[in-house]
Amino acid sequence: MQGAPAAVQRVLQGKLQRAAHATVGPERVEGLAHSGTGIPNPSPLARLHLHITQATGTPSGATRELRSAQGFRETWARVRAEEDVTEAVQRGPENAGPLNSHMLVLRSLGLLRELSPDYLRRFMAHADTLLWLDEAGGLLRPPAGKGKPGRQKK
Repeated sequence: MQGAPAAVQRVLQGKLQRAAHATVGPERVEGLAHSGTGIPNPSPLARLHLHITQATGTPSGATRELRSAQGFRETWARVRAEEDVTEAVQRGPENAGPLNSHMLVLRSLGLLRELSPDYLRRFMAHADTLLWLDEAGGLLRPPAGKGKPGRQKK
């Protein structure tokens, strides 16, 4: 976020604040800088985690993910990608011709699901990221008609 342009930083900061308000509540967000843990009144587990990260010299953001959590995340991503493709195929046009671009994409995704589910999962993650970037880029563009003023005719 630090290397991003100011407009992107504002968008990301807003998303971060909304997520923090939704997660811990607005009254606790105000004191997030207390005690070094990011939580005003840290639980014993949060204090233990802070102690371990300080004792081992690893920054708190560099902690490793549990294997079980990593496996769950990967399984969830695979299931979600397969469900997304199944839903897209079901919503596809019924009477489309053999060269209809929508049907060709759906057919390709179905084949990809059968041949390489892992590649499908990665492809879907990339597509989701590109869609998010496109939407975020749309928030940064000035509204139509607000661009540079043109030459005035005399």
